Amino acid sequence: MSEQTPSLEVPQYNREQVIESFRKFPQRGIHSPDDLPETDPEVIEANNILDAWAQQAQGEAQRAGTPEANLEFTFERSTIFVDAGFSDPDYLDEVVNDWLAQDLQEAEDAGLIDIASKIQAKIAEIEAQLT
Repeated sequence: MSEQTPSLEVPQYNREQVIESFRKFPQRGIHSPDDLPETDPEVIEANNILDAWAQQAQGEAQRAGTPEANLEFTFERSTIFVDAGFSDPDYLDEVVNDWLAQDLQEAEDAGLIDIASKIQAKIAEIEAQLT
């Protein structure tokens, strides 16, 4: 007779579920993810969903082992809060000029034209919100 260890399976989420878990906060007037109240049970739940998705998506990117998969993950992770509706200009500026600029440079350096185009389109979309 063997003992079975209980499964510690992490729930699986898709990116849209992560976005939806954060979408309520901008609607309540919180415009930067930095301003989320860390002790709020809804924020804790949303962060848990984000963490579970990120671990899953990063694991998939690592298993694929390609620059494309890694860039796709970092792009999707970098734009979660933007797609959820956070609109603080300082936050959006950081996303565009730090995170996405770095992703774009990596995509261009690797000759990944499709991913570079996708990143450029997102940068243009966010910059339109800043003007």
